[in-house]
Amino acid sequence: MPKVKKKAARPRKRKATKAKTKAKAKASLASRIYERAGDLLSRYTIAAAAGLTVVGLIGAAMLWSGGYVGLMGERIGAQVDRATIAAGFEVRRITAKGFENANEAEILTALGPVIGSSLLQFDPYAARARVEELGWVRTAAVSRLWPDTVHVSVREREAAAVWQLAGAMHLIDEDGAVIREVDAYEYSNLPLIVGAGAPASAAGMLRALRGEAVLWGRAAALIRVGDRRWNMRLKSGADIKFPEAGYEAAVRDLAVLQNAYGLLDLSLDYIDLRDPDRLVYRENDATERPLPGEDPL
Repeated sequence: MPKVKKKAARPRKRKATKAKTKAKAKASLASRIYERAGDLLSRYTIAAAAGLTVVGLIGAAMLWSGGYVGLMGERIGAQVDRATIAAGFEVRRITAKGFENANEAEILTALGPVIGSSLLQFDPYAARARVEELGWVRTAAVSRLWPDTVHVSVREREAAAVWQLAGAMHLIDEDGAVIREVDAYEYSNLPLIVGAGAPASAAGMLRALRGEAVLWGRAAALIRVGDRRWNMRLKSGADIKFPEAGYEAAVRDLAVLQNAYGLLDLSLDYIDLRDPDRLVYRENDATERPLPGEDPL
C-alpha cells in the first residue's frame, strides 16, 4: 500500500506587533495627557461643553508639541486660545507688588499685550526676563494666578549716586548699575561720581563713606582719577585725595581725625591721604601743613 505523505502545515504568519505596541503606547500617553488636562480644568466651574472642548484642544496641543501628532500648523494654537478664553482662562487683571519708582507704563510694556489673551499661553519666564531689564528692577518674579490674573513682584534698586560723564547724568545704585538718565538737579541729595569707569569702581568707596556719617554728609562728589583712585570733593570745595589701595582704611582714619581735630571744619584746599604713613593738608592761605603733632615734610 503506498504511503500517503502528509503535507506539512503552513507556518502561521506572525502578526506585526511592533506597530501595535507603538500605537498602544501613543494611545496610553494621549490618555494620560487627557486625564491630566481634565484634572486641571475640574478645579473650576466650567460649562460641560466648553470643558470638553478645552480638554480636547489642550490634549491635542500637547501631543502636537511632543511630536506624537504630525505637523498641524499654527491653527491649533489659535484654537486653544479661543477655547481657553471661552472657558474663563482669559487674563483680566494684572497685579503688582514692590513697585515704588518704576513707571507703570514700562511695566505693562515689558509684560506685553496680555489683557484679553489666554492665561494658559502666557509665558511668565519670558515676561520676568523683560521686567528685569527695567532700570529700577533688581529682581522680579512673574506668576499666573488662575483663572484670570498675572502677578508681578519686584525688588527695586536703591539709588546711591549720580554719575556724570561727558555732560550726561545717570542715576546708579550702590553696585554701579545704571538705573536711568536724570536731569542735573534731580537727586541733588545724592553724591555725584565723575569720570569714565566710575560706576564699576564706586561700590567699595560708597560703602566705606556711608559707614562714616561724619564724612558722608559732607561729600559733594567722588572723582575717578585715571581710573585708578578717588578724590572726594567736599561741599566746602576742598578735595580729599585717597590712595589707590587701602582707601577703606584712609576713610576710617579721616573720620577719626575729624572727630579728634575737626580737620574738615578748617578752610581747606585739600587733604592728601595717598601716603599711608603721613597726612598732609593745605589751607586756603596756600600754606601746606602736616597734621598737628607730625614732623613737617
